[in-house]
Amino acid sequence: MAEKKGETLCAGCHKAIGMKWVVALDQKWHRYCFCCDTCKMPIDSRKSFFFDKGLRTCVDCAKKEDPTVGEAKTCQGCGEAIDKAWVIGLGSTWHSNCFKCTECSRVIDPKEKFFKVEVDGKNVPKCSDCKVTKGVAGLDVKEKVCAGCEKDIDSAWVVALNKHWHHDCFKCSHCSRKIDSKEKFLTNLGNPICMGCNNDHFRSKCTVCGKPIAGTSLVYKESCFHHACVNCYVCDKAFEVGDHDNIRVVNGKDFKHADCKK
Repeated sequence: MAEKKGETLCAGCHKAIGMKWVVALDQKWHRYCFCCDTCKMPIDSRKSFFFDKGLRTCVDCAKKEDPTVGEAKTCQGCGEAIDKAWVIGLGSTWHSNCFKCTECSRVIDPKEKFFKVEVDGKNVPKCSDCKVTKGVAGLDVKEKVCAGCEKDIDSAWVVALNKHWHHDCFKCSHCSRKIDSKEKFLTNLGNPICMGCNNDHFRSKCTVCGKPIAGTSLVYKESCFHHACVNCYVCDKAFEVGDHDNIRVVNGKDFKHADCKK
């Protein structure tokens, strides 16, 4: 739905909000649109919830995964108290920045593959890259040259785009931000591009709202539109994905459903 002057749109469904809404994550939502991505129930924005990798989780669902939610926690890595977010790995709780490879110090996502090793009597993680580097008999890592800096790689590396990179050298070719080897990225002329730069600089933007377009879109002449940003000028309803065969252009500028008469 195209935003009209003075109209507030919900961050969830992108439809107009009436007199009541909730504010969360610096955005406004319909009460029923701000919900847990696990149980699909509305979340009271005034209470605690968890937000990680774009997903919202209510406390009840978080406790099902980790019964210790809400209890005092100590980081297995630094030994200090955890007062906000944490990750669970090797049966212990960690600050997200403390759960890192003991070999190369890269922060590890607990959902990715890693290995348990013992250092000074304590179980700590080692990333799969370092495990392979140290674990393959007769492997000479100096034979590998970083595709970023063109210098020899003498320890851990990232394999991407059929090339080897130092962890610090595998970065977005547009903004130079280091790209985690497990995060999603795209390419431009054979070079890595982070998703943020792809959205801001390389993806088509909607002529109405100015935001990047992911997936299918309405295209007319040199303009692109989100389906939800264009309304039928007859019935005033927004078009939906899959409506291509039911859309007509009238007067060279207006869109309408083929079965709408006027």
